[in-house]
Amino acid sequence: MPKNEKIEYIEHDATVESVDASANLVTVVINDREECGSCPAATLCSGGKCDNRVTVRTPHASSYAKGEEVIIRGTEQMHHRAVMLATVIPCIALVAVMTAIYLLTFNQLAAALGGLAATMFFFAMLYLFRNRLAHEFTFQILKRQTDKP
Repeated sequence: MPKNEKIEYIEHDATVESVDASANLVTVVINDREECGSCPAATLCSGGKCDNRVTVRTPHASSYAKGEEVIIRGTEQMHHRAVMLATVIPCIALVAVMTAIYLLTFNQLAAALGGLAATMFFFAMLYLFRNRLAHEFTFQILKRQTDKP
């Protein structure tokens, strides 16, 4: 990585829900749900679920305990990629397919149905490749620093 390149992070407060030390997995619940509500990529971060649970793979899983307050961190680049996959690419596909069908048939209904079908196809492909994409969307888990007087 170049010396002048700065990596920005997005952090969320979370509570440890469960720990599987043998598999190096920690499941956390994001506490600041209201911040995710306006994000178009919120469903990608939470794996398509609305419960804001995130499973983090870490070699230090055994050092976390259920109920512990932690911070999870993702990169800004990861966030941008999620937004692209969740909103930008489907919109481009919708408009492109609708325009192409309309220019070929001059039928608005066919164009609208084709655009919807293309969008549904795109999200079906995202769902089918969710496990492969999950490796690109990984979080780090950090212990919350306690302030000692």
